[in-house]
Amino acid sequence: MLQKYYRKVPKQIIHEELKKKYSNFCDTVVHIDWDKILFNRVSFITAATQKFNECRYLEIGCDNNICFRSIPVINKIGVDPERGGTIKDTSDNFFKNNKNKFDVIFIDGLHIFEQCRKDVINSLKVLDKNGYIFLHDMTPRSWVEENVPRLQPIWSGNIWKVALELIKTKGIDFFIVHADHGVGVIKKKEENVIYHDDYENIKNLKFKDFLNLNKQFKYVEAEEALDLI
Repeated sequence: MLQKYYRKVPKQIIHEELKKKYSNFCDTVVHIDWDKILFNRVSFITAATQKFNECRYLEIGCDNNICFRSIPVINKIGVDPERGGTIKDTSDNFFKNNKNKFDVIFIDGLHIFEQCRKDVINSLKVLDKNGYIFLHDMTPRSWVEENVPRLQPIWSGNIWKVALELIKTKGIDFFIVHADHGVGVIKKKEENVIYHDDYENIKNLKFKDFLNLNKQFKYVEAEEALDLI
């Protein structure tokens, strides 16, 4: 689906020094203006919370609380080591000590594949059957937006690689909403989820690989996603 948005960057603005410095350099960009799609992560998370009488909500990576404050749930926990939320700690420490179960979880912490996959695996363990996990920033639009370490303010990072494992994970439904930098949606169908570990084959992939491999992902338009949740 994303292939129709691919464009080559004009040669005059391609800097040869960047090619040499960054192995992730790629002159193809995905031209999507997210602001023209009038739905964001709050829309989809809120739709999921309404499926439960007394929804138990967890947010990983609250930053300035823009999302956390907007979710219409009383029973909610926000985890962030620096800003926002209700618990100032890393997600690793939180999950190590947590005894609670949740119905809806939103993951928007460190935008690095290794950390995101840990947060997903830990979240699946504390998510009740028929619960939802949402992932932000699944659709990087350029090598610089995807690059690790971070090079600019707008940063998706390389968490898109988690999708390569989720599409093969047993016991869940998974798709990506075409809105708000790409919103991944996991629905837990079985109590015992078998997470597909393909870390060694995935860990070194770059943005140019995303351009080829995202054909495997199920992309859903925003309006349809609200019906599927």
